[in-house]
Amino acid sequence: MDHIFEPKILAFLCNWCSYAGADLAGVSRFQYPTNIRVIRTMCSGRVDPVHVIEGLKSGFDGVFVFGCHFGDCHYLEGNYHTARRMQLVGQMLDIAGIGKNRLQLRWVSAAEGQLFADYVTELTELIRELGPLRASRFQLSLAAVQRALHSSQLRWLLGMDRFLTEKKNVYDQQLNPVDFQDLLQQCAEQEYQKALLVEALQEGPQTVRQMAKITGLPVYCVSRRLNDLERTGLVDLQAYEGTSPTFTLLTA
Repeated sequence: MDHIFEPKILAFLCNWCSYAGADLAGVSRFQYPTNIRVIRTMCSGRVDPVHVIEGLKSGFDGVFVFGCHFGDCHYLEGNYHTARRMQLVGQMLDIAGIGKNRLQLRWVSAAEGQLFADYVTELTELIRELGPLRASRFQLSLAAVQRALHSSQLRWLLGMDRFLTEKKNVYDQQLNPVDFQDLLQQCAEQEYQKALLVEALQEGPQTVRQMAKITGLPVYCVSRRLNDLERTGLVDLQAYEGTSPTFTLLTA
């Protein structure tokens, strides 16, 4: 008989709705897979993007985030923040080649025990089909995603999302939501690439071609991101190997 892969899944549940929904599912004896390991939070908005990546780095094959329906958040807009943050994490996982489907976001109320059970069943099957993550294979990529998610640029953009797209400035200008998403995607890609180079340089000084081989980034991309890192004082030229300059990490 073929062995059936059983995924290990981390689930963040908000206290006021989804955790109560899970409790109702248990009391009502609704059946669902036992693959999830639950962390209870006061609000889904307290789930930092870095927490998701830490879960994947720790050996989980997927991460679920459950929150209140829009309009029902105990803290008014916590779930709106959750939706924007998890969308960005999904984009970062796609950029890193891990895949956004490893992260799933759903809304469940305290009265929806059956819906909670159905979601866990559905999403566990999805992760099972994806197969084991094998975090060791993506060690560099996950570390780079986690570092990029600490980026002040990305965090500023996330925090300004609704302000930039829903309100006009003093010049009566307002950013189109599609344009904002394009800007966020571009920023995410650049921050990930820079973080990938910083992680690669943790092993010691390297040339552009050596970094390109380790990270899988094109040589021209490595050169451009190195220029960015040099301007911010993170990386500097150290010496030459023949005619090839080697770069070193100044701070992490």
